[in-house]
Amino acid sequence: MVGNTTIDPTKTRILLIEENGKGSEVLETVLNAAIAAGFAMERTKTLADGLKVLNEGGADLVVMDIVSAGSASIAAFNQVKELAGKVPLVVLSSGNEDQASAAMMKIGAQDYLRKSSLDPKTFVQSLRHAVDMMRVEAALKDATLRLEAATSRLETLANVDALTEVLNRIGLERALQSEFSRAQRQGWNLVAALLDCDDFDRINASLGHAVGDVVLREISGRLRDTLRPTDHIARIGSDEFLMLLPDTRLAEGMLVAEKVRLAVADSPLRLATETIRVTASLGVLALPYDFCSIEEVLSLCRLAVRESKMLGKNRVSISEKDKKEHEPNREALTDLTDLLRKGDCFRAVSMPIFKLDEEKVVGYEILSRGPAGAFEMPDDLFRISVENNLLTIVDLRCLKTCLAACVLPKFDQKARFHVNLFPSTIIDTPIDRLMTLFPDDGVTREYCVEISEQQFIGDPAYLRDHVLALKERGILVSIDDVGFGRSSLESLIILEPDIVKIDRKYVTGIASEPSKARLLKRLVKVVNSLGADVIAEGIEEREELEMLVDIGVPYGQGWYWGKPA
Repeated sequence: MVGNTTIDPTKTRILLIEENGKGSEVLETVLNAAIAAGFAMERTKTLADGLKVLNEGGADLVVMDIVSAGSASIAAFNQVKELAGKVPLVVLSSGNEDQASAAMMKIGAQDYLRKSSLDPKTFVQSLRHAVDMMRVEAALKDATLRLEAATSRLETLANVDALTEVLNRIGLERALQSEFSRAQRQGWNLVAALLDCDDFDRINASLGHAVGDVVLREISGRLRDTLRPTDHIARIGSDEFLMLLPDTRLAEGMLVAEKVRLAVADSPLRLATETIRVTASLGVLALPYDFCSIEEVLSLCRLAVRESKMLGKNRVSISEKDKKEHEPNREALTDLTDLLRKGDCFRAVSMPIFKLDEEKVVGYEILSRGPAGAFEMPDDLFRISVENNLLTIVDLRCLKTCLAACVLPKFDQKARFHVNLFPSTIIDTPIDRLMTLFPDDGVTREYCVEISEQQFIGDPAYLRDHVLALKERGILVSIDDVGFGRSSLESLIILEPDIVKIDRKYVTGIASEPSKARLLKRLVKVVNSLGADVIAEGIEEREELEMLVDIGVPYGQGWYWGKPA
């Protein structure tokens, strides 16, 4: 009689589940034949025992010996099938359960055999057939997945520029046709903006094409960060990028082009031995519904780019055909800068800071927002402020707006309030004058001024006396975005901040990237050795939170708890 045996892992594992544990002489014969044919057999006397084996993953094929007819046997089969997953099932019946067996075939059984006509050869053939079918199906599925992945990869290669990972010309033509058809159907406006890097040939000639490639990748990254996910970016030629802006009016497209121009010129590209400042000239075109080809779009956009070049580069122009229509909107940027000068267009939002191991709110970062529209977000707001020599005045008005929000009753007044300042604002404004902006309403609050490392220029020692003056007046100082630049350690040693905020690039994806976790561990050790607290920015997943707690990061913030509001 066949019983439970020690399973040989090299053999196909057969699990026999008997509902009543009563075997028959015929069954014993065919089971012995299966063992002789090289199968490893495990036999359970009850359904419950069989389910336990399946739950532990102990079978390559299941043989179910049913003795009851009707819904009871089908229910038992469904239990087995749910645990078996992709493992094939063969049903044995005495002959009175044919209807139930047929039903099982419809819901997933690989085969069913009558014990009354069972012989060793038929039984072994049925087992082999079931196993072979399982392997064929698995191989077919694997081949299908690999084919789909290869097809997807070929599709990507056909449509995406290998260097910058934005669309190539073929991909652009498809996107253009798709957006054009959608615009016609739904009455949308469609705007194209062409970007041409200023003096890019000089970069290639003086520093080499490898450096030029680095610059192009950086520019494409800035474009992706600036535009919407629904916009399209394509590299055209060497240093030209065409952007398609669906559902966008011409005036909006001009503002978006200004955002792009400012993003490209925002900060110099730091290479090992060289700092490169890149600017771009742009041309904007409202696409007519009767345009014929991508060449027509490029031709009209290039005329506008040529005008930007002739007017001194690093600017945005519109196509000749749109000038008359757009004339009333030319004052949009002037109106915006006037609004910024008046200073009554700002608002504040907040993001809580948590003690990570308890997920308890211990502070709030109060963030500024500009006028509603294209320049509402801080990066865009401050770029346009720099462009128009308004940074310090705008920064101080944003600070005043944020400090005024700190007294709102929705905040726990015992928590710490973080506000942001540019290094240039701290340098330009006497500390005593700066302190008059902080609320004096009789409530003692703890404030922290955050200074972004991204905005440091050269040696950070020029900030040391100003940082010390803030600390002497009871204001905590935090260095924000640490890890972004090459001067992190120097900044921390010279400025001796109370708090260090780890840049989000070290946090996002940390749970799945061991190298990122190792970098963060080293950075935390350095910060701890300097006696500063650590706050991690950019937490978006539960796994990231748990990893940060394990590493020893005490505080954090991010969209895991919600967006700024």
